[in-house]
Amino acid sequence: MKQMLDEFRRWQLWFPFAMVLIAAVSLYDTFLTIKFRDMMIYMEENPVGYWLMAICEGEVGLFIQLKLAGTMVVLLLLLWMKIRESRMTLPVTGSLASYQCWLMAYLTLA
Repeated sequence: MKQMLDEFRRWQLWFPFAMVLIAAVSLYDTFLTIKFRDMMIYMEENPVGYWLMAICEGEVGLFIQLKLAGTMVVLLLLLWMKIRESRMTLPVTGSLASYQCWLMAYLTLA
């Protein structure tokens, strides 16, 4: 019985870990955006991000604000799904966490 309880508790940790991972990679991406803000208009590969910087004449302020707002919306939606005990919580959160791992590797190694 104790082994089953330990296994259950271990599975309860996946969601907070995924949320922290998603937020941490987003913050790292934001850090890199600020660090390389002078070159971002030339380096940004996201067409929406490029457009936001283009309308602000190369400034990254609006881009960063909307990026962080989008991250907050995603994290709140995931939390809402978890609270409602949606059966889609694990696949959606897992997919986003996997994508964030790929993004972290891309940002670090590319």
